[in-house]
Amino acid sequence: MWDILPRTLYHWYRNHLSDYHPDKLCGRWPPLSIQTVDHETGEVLQEQPVYVLKPENIGQKMNIDDKAIGRDGYTVFSNAQTGKIAMLIESIKEKELAKVLSFFGNDLLKIKSVCCDMSPTYLKLCTEQMPYAKTVVDKFHVMRYVYDAVLDVHSTLKKELAQALSKGKQKTEQDKEILYDLALLRRCRNRLTQSSDKWSEPVREQIMLIFSKYRKLKIAYDLSQHFRAWYHVNSHSNNQTQIKDKLTQWYHKVKESEIEEFYHVAKMIRKHEREILNYFIFGHTNANAESLNGKIQRFVATNYGLRDKDFALYRIAGYFS
Repeated sequence: MWDILPRTLYHWYRNHLSDYHPDKLCGRWPPLSIQTVDHETGEVLQEQPVYVLKPENIGQKMNIDDKAIGRDGYTVFSNAQTGKIAMLIESIKEKELAKVLSFFGNDLLKIKSVCCDMSPTYLKLCTEQMPYAKTVVDKFHVMRYVYDAVLDVHSTLKKELAQALSKGKQKTEQDKEILYDLALLRRCRNRLTQSSDKWSEPVREQIMLIFSKYRKLKIAYDLSQHFRAWYHVNSHSNNQTQIKDKLTQWYHKVKESEIEEFYHVAKMIRKHEREILNYFIFGHTNANAESLNGKIQRFVATNYGLRDKDFALYRIAGYFS
C-alpha cells in the first residue's frame, strides 16, 4: 500500500471512493445555482453555483466574511457557535448574495446578531436581508483601522527623516543621528500595535527614546491604547450610557491631538458607531470566522491544493458544513 503514488490514491478517491460523481450525476452537486438573465432577451448571461446552502446551520449568532480560496474571492456565511458553514458562494456582489440569502426564507428570523467587517456590501446585506438581527461590526477590524493610523504616523515620520538626510556621500553628525533614529523606528514598528505590558525591557527603552524625540508618535500610540482600553471586555460591565460617554471622550482626545490620520479613523467609527456599540450587547466578533478561514486554508494546503477546483470545493463543503 505504501508504494501507491499520491496522485493514484487521489484518482481513486475522487473517481471511485467518494460520492463526487454520483452527486454530480444526480444534481446534488452543486446544491444550487443562481442565474443572471438578460431581461430583454431572456438569455442566461451567467450561472453562479452555490457550493453550500444549509438552512439547518443557521443559528442565533452568525458571521459573514470574505475568503480567498486560491485566486478567487468567496463569501462565507457561518454559524458563530458551531463553526459550520451555512452558505458558500464564489461572489462578493450584493445582488448575488441577496438572491442566495432569500432561499433561507424564515430561517433568517432565527438570527439575533450577525457580525461582519465594515464592507458596505455586507453591512447593507445584513440590514436588508436580516432586519430582525442586530449587526455587529467586528472588533478586530476596527482595532486594525486604529493601529493602521499609528503605523501611518510612523511611516510619515520615517519619510520625513529620510528626506532630511543630506544628498552627498559624506555623512554629517546630523545624518548619523537620523540614521540611528530610522533604525530604531524600523525595529519598533511591530511593537506599536501591542500593549506596552508585552514589551521587553530593552524594547521599552528603545520605544521610550523614540517617544521622547517624536511626541506625535507617542500621542498616536496613546490614542490607540485608550481606544483599546475602551474596547476591552471589562467594559461590558458598564451601561450603554457610560460606554458611549467614554467613546465621546476619546473623540475629544483625537480632536485635541490634531493628528490627521486619527481624524479619518474617528470619522469612520462615528459612521458605524451603532454597529460598533452592539459589540457590548452581544459580545460577538468574527474570531470564529477567521478561525474557519484558517482551517479552510490548511485543508486546501494539505489536500492536493486547488488543481481540481470543483472537487476541492466539494470536499470543503462536505467537511465544513
